[in-house]
Amino acid sequence: MRISTILIDDESRSRQNLRQLLEVYCPDIDVVAEAGSPTEALSLIAVHQPDLLFLDIEMGELSGFDLLKMLHSPQTFEVIFVTAFDRYGIQAVKACAIDYLLKPINIIELCNAVNKAFGQIGPKKENEKLRELMANIDRREEEQRIAVPLADKIEFILISKILRLEAEGNYTHFYLEGGKHYLVCKTLKEYQDLLEGYQFIRTHQSHVINFKKISAYVKKDGGYISMEDGSSVPISRQKKDEVLSHILR
Repeated sequence: MRISTILIDDESRSRQNLRQLLEVYCPDIDVVAEAGSPTEALSLIAVHQPDLLFLDIEMGELSGFDLLKMLHSPQTFEVIFVTAFDRYGIQAVKACAIDYLLKPINIIELCNAVNKAFGQIGPKKENEKLRELMANIDRREEEQRIAVPLADKIEFILISKILRLEAEGNYTHFYLEGGKHYLVCKTLKEYQDLLEGYQFIRTHQSHVINFKKISAYVKKDGGYISMEDGSSVPISRQKKDEVLSHILR
């Protein structure tokens, strides 16, 4: 799934900085327009009907709150406020924003805010995921699929083809049979929860493996898992007993 957004800030440098951060760290966000004032933003919102606004608060005579008050008809977009002034926090929460970011923008906080936006906007847009869910009900376990949002599409991956997952900050690497690899803007914990019940186990803070795709348990070097594709996955001391109990079943 992709989210369309408009950046609204009276400082062009701030808009440019935010656009660059989104391009690098949130590739599923499409910046469809930029506005330097609430008045300019009004017409752009009407034309583009965005899913999300990144909205500055103080912008000269009119504020970001004034813009929201000027939008008389019901709107379907969500809002992430971006401001250099923390005194607006309570008011922003009362305005039902998805989140509230202080300048200079922290990358982790930005990714967390975008993930919240996906959580709110996703149910409104992802009818395709609903159709896939309905199809999954009638599928055998080896035919079950999971929806993975990529930069340009939603990929429906056979769960049985997933070898392992690896965390990288707020992103997750998917490693599949045949050497396929995807990088997804969601946390490993989210996918661990989704794959519960499909013989997946967390071996380490950064690793989840498909237990059906294990090649060997290697005892040397403190113990690690060798997967069918030849990759090696570490086992943390905290997870060792749990992993070994699965192996010895």
